[in-house]
Amino acid sequence: MHKNSKEENHTQGWHDRKHSPSGLNSHGHLIPEDLPGKRRLYNILQKTLFNASSRLTDRFPRSGSRFLDLTVRPLAGNPLLSALSTHHNRMVIRGLTSFRSFLVVPDIHIGDSVVSQSALTAIRDFFPEACVDYVVNRTVYPLLKGNPEATHIRPLFSNSSFISTEDLLDLRDMIQTGEYDLVLNFNPYLNEKDMGINRKRILNFLTYAPTIVRNENRPSEINHFAFQTYHFTWKMLSLVAKPQRPEHFMGLRLTLGDRAVEEAQRFTAQADLTDGLPIIMFNPDASSPLTRMPLKKSTGLLARIARLNTSILVAAGHTERGIGKRLIASLPDSLRSKTRIVQTSLPLEAFAALIDICDVFVSGDTGPLHIAAARKFSRSGRHKFRNRTAVLSIFGATPARMSGYDSFQPGYLPANQDAPSWSYSAQNPCRNITCVNKIYKTCRTIRCFDEVNEEKIAELLGAFLRTLSHQRSSSLESGR
Repeated sequence: MHKNSKEENHTQGWHDRKHSPSGLNSHGHLIPEDLPGKRRLYNILQKTLFNASSRLTDRFPRSGSRFLDLTVRPLAGNPLLSALSTHHNRMVIRGLTSFRSFLVVPDIHIGDSVVSQSALTAIRDFFPEACVDYVVNRTVYPLLKGNPEATHIRPLFSNSSFISTEDLLDLRDMIQTGEYDLVLNFNPYLNEKDMGINRKRILNFLTYAPTIVRNENRPSEINHFAFQTYHFTWKMLSLVAKPQRPEHFMGLRLTLGDRAVEEAQRFTAQADLTDGLPIIMFNPDASSPLTRMPLKKSTGLLARIARLNTSILVAAGHTERGIGKRLIASLPDSLRSKTRIVQTSLPLEAFAALIDICDVFVSGDTGPLHIAAARKFSRSGRHKFRNRTAVLSIFGATPARMSGYDSFQPGYLPANQDAPSWSYSAQNPCRNITCVNKIYKTCRTIRCFDEVNEEKIAELLGAFLRTLSHQRSSSLESGR
């Protein structure tokens, strides 16, 4: 039976390794110049193409976006390209002689580490006794350790847009010493050369991109990255093995410790949130201005939400520091008293536990959105989480079906909560398929949130809160 890692000391010996300044790593292999930029041509091509697409929609928002959708979407989703990629992946998987050990490599960001856990589930569907290691962002590690689908969770990546040289060298060392039968790579900015692995032992999720792009033209297909990560992995492994259990993907999960729960409970007590009112947490921050509502729009939405019969928590903000306090300060005094700031000093694991206490979580396309949507489990088994947080995601540039959660619209993945979820896409003139890669977009004029129907969003939340209030009243009456 596979055994889950319980302590961080599994990573000692490689996580803290200091690389030789002589240009050799700990195995004596030459360190290629500028390792994270090894795919220089590929990165330069990406930057050039996405910069050009940004200039086009800057000048011609509507016609430029239509042109990009009419040209780039068919090329990126080309069936021939998809067939060639599928053929290569089949050759890789059928060429393997052993399936005893796997390494799953997500993109380096917090949200990606949460989302890509679905690959672990797919592997366990076929190989319940295999060693399955998962290398993740260090910040999100406390929320993932204890996942029963993983043998070891390896905290490696730091918080940055791209993997650092130090982190990449550690990843290469881990792959070389781990002797994995198969590496599943979900980082679009790395390939087998970057990671120092034979291309016959790696599956790159980027090869599945044509299918995901094509799915955007199929409204009934669930196109969320978590679901497609599971489907891609399951489909490949089904070529060489029979599933040992039914398809098992039920949604995202987190495993939290008792200390995080205690910190969250202490926060609510100190914030005086025990008056029985529903609690809405509003996260105004995001890693990119293309996915973060402008301050004026956020202020208007927060003012409408604060008029509801509810208590409000506002996340302080990590990328756009101080955005939470600025939002609260912009409210009238009568509404400001209903809000409380969630400081950045609260650890991420406690932040996740605090979300579970809330009745509604409102956010843009960013890591905390996936944390809110994930089902929470107690690492010790001593705490039972509510898992009844409704999730409302507000999208600007990025495609909502790929990252958002919705219980009602076809083609969406619902949040893994016993509560509804909704995805709202702001209206703008220039959204197009190239917006999916927000890291390389360089738009001079940000139009992603030009039209946000704040009243519609507030009405949706108000209707849900009334339903919640009715349910609580019925429960009280039935308990008499």
